[in-house]
Amino acid sequence: MVIKINDIPSEGLTRSLEQKINLFDEGGAMTLCAALFTITPAGHGIFHVEGTVSAAPELECSRCLKRFSFPIREAAMSFNLVPERELETAAEHELNRAELDSEFYRGDEIDPMDFMREQLLLAIPMVPVHSPDCKGLCPVCGGDRNLNECGCTDALKRESSPFAALKNIIKPEKE
Repeated sequence: MVIKINDIPSEGLTRSLEQKINLFDEGGAMTLCAALFTITPAGHGIFHVEGTVSAAPELECSRCLKRFSFPIREAAMSFNLVPERELETAAEHELNRAELDSEFYRGDEIDPMDFMREQLLLAIPMVPVHSPDCKGLCPVCGGDRNLNECGCTDALKRESSPFAALKNIIKPEKE
């Protein structure tokens, strides 16, 4: 669903949208996302977008690789949509705060799926874990330490100590 710029009245356009999208571009599972947003003209081809977006993408735990659902409930959206041609004509300068909260559109249409996808990606943690107390995988045998303890950690601690090599160099004194 694209929105024609000419169809946006001066008082703004409110839309509710529910659609499946692929958040990660890896050919994985599609995620159903829902959004309620208002696009208001701000002058000179710039539009302000205000609203919320929700989804429940399936993520992979960064500690144990378990797949889990991560609900994003009504993540707030508030940014400006600027014509892409503004990038070509703008002089090089330091960005101010308002410019950091900007998205770009091309031509005479706005595709809400583009900014919805980006806002959902911003709401996902950089290092997702299915539980704060996840123990992860054993670095020695690769077993899931959430399911059972493998005993490799004690051996790893003894071998990986920075002082383990000293036991071969320094002999204990005989008393």
